[in-house]
Amino acid sequence: MTKKVAKQEDALTSQLEPMSREWYWHPQLPVKYAPYWLWPPRPMIFLKWAWTNYLQVSDRSIFLAFAFVVAFWLQPVTSEQASLEFGWIGFVLLRNYVALIVVAGGLHYWFYGFDGQGNRLKYDPRPMTNRKNTLYKFGTQLRDNMFYSLASGVPIVTGYEIVLRWLYANNTLPTFDFTEHPIGFILLFPMLALWQSVHFYFIHRLVHWPPLYRHVHSVHHRNVNPGPWSGNSMHPVEGALYFSALLIMLVIPAHPVHMLFLIYWLLLGAASSHSGYEAIWIKGKSRLLIGAFFHQLHHRYYECNYGNSEMPWDKWFGTFHDGSEEATATTRERRKRKSHLRSFLQYREYVGQKLYKEHLGLKSGLMVLNVTKDQVTHNRMMGMADELFEKGNSYMLFACVDEFTGYFKPIAPILGLLSSVKVST
Repeated sequence: MTKKVAKQEDALTSQLEPMSREWYWHPQLPVKYAPYWLWPPRPMIFLKWAWTNYLQVSDRSIFLAFAFVVAFWLQPVTSEQASLEFGWIGFVLLRNYVALIVVAGGLHYWFYGFDGQGNRLKYDPRPMTNRKNTLYKFGTQLRDNMFYSLASGVPIVTGYEIVLRWLYANNTLPTFDFTEHPIGFILLFPMLALWQSVHFYFIHRLVHWPPLYRHVHSVHHRNVNPGPWSGNSMHPVEGALYFSALLIMLVIPAHPVHMLFLIYWLLLGAASSHSGYEAIWIKGKSRLLIGAFFHQLHHRYYECNYGNSEMPWDKWFGTFHDGSEEATATTRERRKRKSHLRSFLQYREYVGQKLYKEHLGLKSGLMVLNVTKDQVTHNRMMGMADELFEKGNSYMLFACVDEFTGYFKPIAPILGLLSSVKVST
């Protein structure tokens, strides 16, 4: 063990208090992307990252090993699978159920049932509550997450696997093995991880489109403080989109083991990356790296980190949150601006176009009074109003009343009164 690693582990051992107001524990900030994208290239940094993530014990290396076990021993693609028969199809479904229950259930029991390491290496300082909440269709976060994972997530990914196995067995898909192209065979594993990053970013941006978010993606975002079962807790429409990353196998030459690696990366990786912890800690040491603080930031702040740390899509599109206080302030400012913009556009439609007269039966004009409790918000709203209404408007007033602070809390707007308005991010 190097002195640097020993020093880091000593720091982790002694860390009994939250590292910041926002997080109990977080990795070294600012958060960085995988070193594929360093320029000029830094070979030693890349090799160290590859050693940690693929060649040592991590969730990534375990998924890779499990893919080989299934592909070459437990259930290889055989001629039997050239026809759709209940026997092998049922075994695929059962295997996927067992795999997710072992990974998600095991991680949940270790972190939140048995409480195997307390708060050590835990991101969110808040406990995962098991109290009933009307937000969840089945009463509690755990029940809700388990239902969507088992009733939707596993059957959907199993459907994709069944179709791909059938196509492989019928020699319909392009394939190759290690003896034909050993270097390509090995490199395809990290290339599939990069593909998943591309696919995930754009699918994730799609489901954040307001109509899809409201009816589909909101199921997943009920989990502000996610746990292992949260990863696959998705509306069936989102599940079908998320696992559609597997369709890449229709167009690239690959071995069934590559397909299985991508399946476990999607299915089981969602469980480990949503665990809420950086690693499994046993007897004073970090034994298994599993966390994804990059994505934890998305669950906390929503309008950031739509992709993952494999590729810098968020940096390229201006939605990257590196975990710093400055990035938090920028993200919150962006959310507030978007919220104000949506409100102004809805007011312009409902009040400016006088839709309220028919809806409320009013004959006289309607005014909107926007009251803020601080001057900063007031200035922001006035600035945005100037942008939207260059010649002024006849129905919105603005006021800042400092005395409202602590004494006045406005009711939530009844958005059902307003028709949906598209708002650019």
